[in-house]
Amino acid sequence: MRGASSGRLAAVFLIFLVLAASGVLVSLMMGSVAIAPQEAVAILMGADGSTHAQILWNIRLPRTLVAALVGIDLALSGAILQAIMKNPLADPHIIGISSGAGLMGILVLLLF
Repeated sequence: MRGASSGRLAAVFLIFLVLAASGVLVSLMMGSVAIAPQEAVAILMGADGSTHAQILWNIRLPRTLVAALVGIDLALSGAILQAIMKNPLADPHIIGISSGAGLMGILVLLLF
């Protein structure tokens, strides 16, 4: 029984990994200047310094990496909050995190 559940877990992990990689590729291709999938992959593998390469390396890749890192940070903070509260439905409003963040945001706007 344990082997079947670990195989299912590996399959789900692989599916989500493929979905994440395709999401990154779509993020790199889409924009005001469309870049073909083959060209995007070629640029990532070290192709020439064309205009599309400049767009991809200087604008789209940093934006995509920051978005991925912010998503990871939000997921980890939610998991940590749920683990600390020992509640799978834990929410930032339960212990006042959202209210404190709103208060600090207003104070920063007023003071600076």
